[in-house]
Amino acid sequence: AKAMGMSVEEYQLGMNARVRMETAINDLRVIGGDAANGVTVECDGNMPARHLVVTITDEGKAKGKETLEKLIVEALKSASDKSKVGRDEAQKDMMKYISDSMKKMGAM
Repeated sequence: AKAMGMSVEEYQLGMNARVRMETAINDLRVIGGDAANGVTVECDGNMPARHLVVTITDEGKAKGKETLEKLIVEALKSASDKSKVGRDEAQKDMMKYISDSMKKMGAM
């Protein structure tokens, strides 16, 4: 902490905030695609995703190769977009946590 010009409390706060954000991103689950079309993609908030589940039903398979490929790409893009929103929210939450904690530290 000293080498970075921070107090031990500030360093611990930063480390705790980072862990909270990483946990939020790892625990995030978003779904892209449409079950009615027979293709869904579920992923976490990491980029690239650590948790990735692609579900293709018989209805999706029945649409043919070209349509199925298009549906998979759309589902992946949709899940990726939702994942980005989740990462942005996790970062906002981390910054709020740091701000609130710094205020409390100043009050001590």
